[in-house]
Amino acid sequence: MFIIRADGNSVIGMGHVMRCLSIADAVKAKGTAPIFVTACEECIPMIEQRGFRTRLLTTDYRDMISELPELEKVLNEEDEKIKKHVILVDSYQVSEAYYRELGKLAYVACLEDMGQPYPVDLLINYNIYGEKLTSQYEADNENKPKKTLLGVSYMPLRQEFLSDIDYKLREKVTDVMITTGGSDPFFASKAFTDAFLADKMMQEENIRYHIISGPFNSHVAELKEMYGKHANVTIYENVKSMKEIMRKCDVVLTATGSTIYEVSALGVPMLVFYFAENQRQGAEEIERRTNVINCGDFSKESIKVVNKAVKMLQRCVLDKSYREQLNWDEKKLVDGKGSVRIAEAILKEI
Repeated sequence: MFIIRADGNSVIGMGHVMRCLSIADAVKAKGTAPIFVTACEECIPMIEQRGFRTRLLTTDYRDMISELPELEKVLNEEDEKIKKHVILVDSYQVSEAYYRELGKLAYVACLEDMGQPYPVDLLINYNIYGEKLTSQYEADNENKPKKTLLGVSYMPLRQEFLSDIDYKLREKVTDVMITTGGSDPFFASKAFTDAFLADKMMQEENIRYHIISGPFNSHVAELKEMYGKHANVTIYENVKSMKEIMRKCDVVLTATGSTIYEVSALGVPMLVFYFAENQRQGAEEIERRTNVINCGDFSKESIKVVNKAVKMLQRCVLDKSYREQLNWDEKKLVDGKGSVRIAEAILKEI
């Protein structure tokens, strides 16, 4: 049996659940139906809408070590005849002790972003900087994972970005997308939108802005109040197809979560920023490997980041050749087979 252990809520966002759903789709396509186990009731509708069974733990997602007795019961209740279970864990609330105990119950795989080694059977870091962390994962003999899958070739793109990804670079910049991920803790979308709307060049070009309000954006009411009647601003909630919004835009400004890989799959010119430590390495590495500009840490230098974003958007408006270079650089980053590669590695153990 294959279990996915992931949480999603208004505090931690939906990134963990979203990337696990991509892996679940790939596993299901090969004939195995994963079961999601979560401590967060908020994310269950999203999972079940994708056709997967769920089990809700009556525990605190921030205290994962306490859930082990209940998780063991789930394993036994699902199928007592199965001698070997496989569990994929995606959480920042884990610990070495948690994984050691979980390893007594099942083959354990985990998704990891920060370069922290864990005593698991399989550690996956799909990020653009993943391969650079090999020495960190191997340095701790006590917590060294038995096997690793590292680098962007293991990026679990969402299903919609695996086909029909043609994107045509247009002559002029007319539409810009602004996204901060599942939430917007520092209300960055307002800061960027205000700055773009106030810029004289953007006004002359009559640029339209497409603001994505994630499922846990606590500022959505304010966004609607401020921009709801603005002719050049559209606010999106409960987005069904992010791809279609991206594809009609000429530039995407995004926080460096999984969205950077989705934008890259299409090749839409992008600018990036970050506001969490787990996003920093992605922002720095994509700038190092491509011509994409990292505007910086919004949580610490918001004014500086916004000013840089304005400057770089101006460059995109004025210089089509720069946008062409971004399109070329980004398209080379991902091939869309990451979920399948992860699924194949996991299914070998079931």
